[in-house]
Amino acid sequence: MDYASEILKKFLNLYWVRPETAFWRTLDVLQMKSVEFKKPILDIGCGDGSFSFTNFGGSVDYTFDVYRTIKNTSGFFEGVDIHNQNKLIKPKIIKKVEQQIDVGLDWKKNLLTKANQFNTYEKLIHHDSNKKLPFKDGTFETIFSNTFYWLNSIENILNESKRVSTKNGKIIIFVPDKKFKDSLIYNKFIKNEYEWAKILDRGIYNNIKHCYSLSKWKSIFSKADLKIEHHSNYATKKLTKIWSIGMRPYSPFIIEMSNKLKLNERTKIKKRVISEIFPILRSYLDFELNSVGRNNCFHMFVLTKK
Repeated sequence: MDYASEILKKFLNLYWVRPETAFWRTLDVLQMKSVEFKKPILDIGCGDGSFSFTNFGGSVDYTFDVYRTIKNTSGFFEGVDIHNQNKLIKPKIIKKVEQQIDVGLDWKKNLLTKANQFNTYEKLIHHDSNKKLPFKDGTFETIFSNTFYWLNSIENILNESKRVSTKNGKIIIFVPDKKFKDSLIYNKFIKNEYEWAKILDRGIYNNIKHCYSLSKWKSIFSKADLKIEHHSNYATKKLTKIWSIGMRPYSPFIIEMSNKLKLNERTKIKKRVISEIFPILRSYLDFELNSVGRNNCFHMFVLTKK
């Protein structure tokens, strides 16, 4: 099995109810395939740990996925993070991560508790990244995050990341292009006041605080005395439009129904979903990979100090 297929299947196992999420996270990982993560490593906004667990080579069996830890889905359409619950399911790990991440940091305690189940991090810290990072200068060789664009001040988090990184350290981040916001379903509400578009958006549009053109991102990094060592522009407008809706309207109800099934029944259905959906997504993945660097909606940057 080729690397792209392997990663896609792992993420489908974790996010089978939301295949568009599995697909996007596969794309994320593939952008970093050639990027070296030198220890010590800091993961800012690690969440439940499932992304970095997969990126670092881990995998779980079919009986586990992130939806089994969700007790209820109330508030979903009002923008509530239904993953931020204290129900724990111990995953059966069939392959451990190839190397542990030194520190994982997030502001949601429930997600950190879930992240701990994967044994990906040597240490987990509860912290709001809008504030000063709780580390000494020059602590980390590698800093990774896909949450910078949710934070209040992009300048602050870049400066803090630069401060706690070593002289030759790398800062690896995922951030959206202006085209990402322009492609979201919420624009239908802005332009036409369609209430359905506002409901489907779930507050995502307004919570994305930093969404800029490539030239604007370059200017921001330059002002922070950071240089771009590597850049990847991926995720087409077509994919963004698909992701903007995807299985979102049905997912809360599928989660609740599937969690009421006996585990062996649930696992059989899940396996069939993955088996049938995988060929579709794998074929479309080739289109997305062939479109990398062609005026797309997301950026992956590897930054270093000037």
